Amino acid sequence: MDLPALALAFGVAWTPVPVPAPKPSPAASAVYDASGAARTWGEALADLAAGRVVAVGETHDDPEHHRIQAEVLAALAGRTPRLAVAFEMVGFEDQATLDSFMSGALSEDAFAAWWKANWGFDFALYKPIFDAAKAAGVPAYGLNAPRELVKAVSKCGLASLPPADRARLPVDIRESADARYRAYVLDSVSGHGAPSWAIPRMIEAMAVWNETMGQRIAEIAAEGRVVLVIAGQGHVFYKAGLIESAARRGASPARTLLAWSGAPQTNELALGDWFSAASAPAIKRVPDLPKSRLFHHSRTPPRCAAKTF
Repeated sequence: MDLPALALAFGVAWTPVPVPAPKPSPAASAVYDASGAARTWGEALADLAAGRVVAVGETHDDPEHHRIQAEVLAALAGRTPRLAVAFEMVGFEDQATLDSFMSGALSEDAFAAWWKANWGFDFALYKPIFDAAKAAGVPAYGLNAPRELVKAVSKCGLASLPPADRARLPVDIRESADARYRAYVLDSVSGHGAPSWAIPRMIEAMAVWNETMGQRIAEIAAEGRVVLVIAGQGHVFYKAGLIESAARRGASPARTLLAWSGAPQTNELALGDWFSAASAPAIKRVPDLPKSRLFHHSRTPPRCAAKTF
């Protein structure tokens, strides 16, 4: 089947999404384990709480997915001491902005404008997560690589970065060791209609994104925190991507919950540990692959400046 897109991992065009009225607790959504068996939310939360890293994978423009994320945060905060929530949507270099908002020094309106400019989707979609974090006293962290560096890598490759920019990224950047995940990424980037010369650079850019987030997760976990990761599904499928990267750096064990549309199919069960499914699933199970904004390539290779040392 067509797996969910990497979405804004590669930057996408977007349209405004209306935010519905609040919905009931997670009990209103079914939950399934990795065998496809229906389970209770109590069972799911008990297992999630056993993870040192807990990722709840989303489709970025689905309000239902963000509702689930917010309620998982609230539930884990009551079970897990020293919980932290960490966002793909915020760069690690933007931590000061995030801290200002969480402390109340930066107004919600100002933060919402910053969020829209930097992430693209309306802050209203993610507001329930932040409300839950503030109510529970859970600190928030940014995970992502600087967008301009990911874009530069997608155009000219990691080796093209000047030393000062390369030093802003993890020393160790590699593709996933999971062949299933590598095939998923290749299929996803190929679906953007990129010319053949661009595909290896796009794959390398995805590795930059995952490895940067994985390193930051490991740093937060090393402070004795359990890290709840809010990220697109394409970063956590098969417990690879950022999960694999964090584990390689010592942050494990991990648990994943994928906010899904309907019950998972047999060929989807390997994608995660748990699947939440709304009682009224959408007609389309997954979104189409969006047109890339960060990775829009001409048919001819760009002129890449040589590094200067």
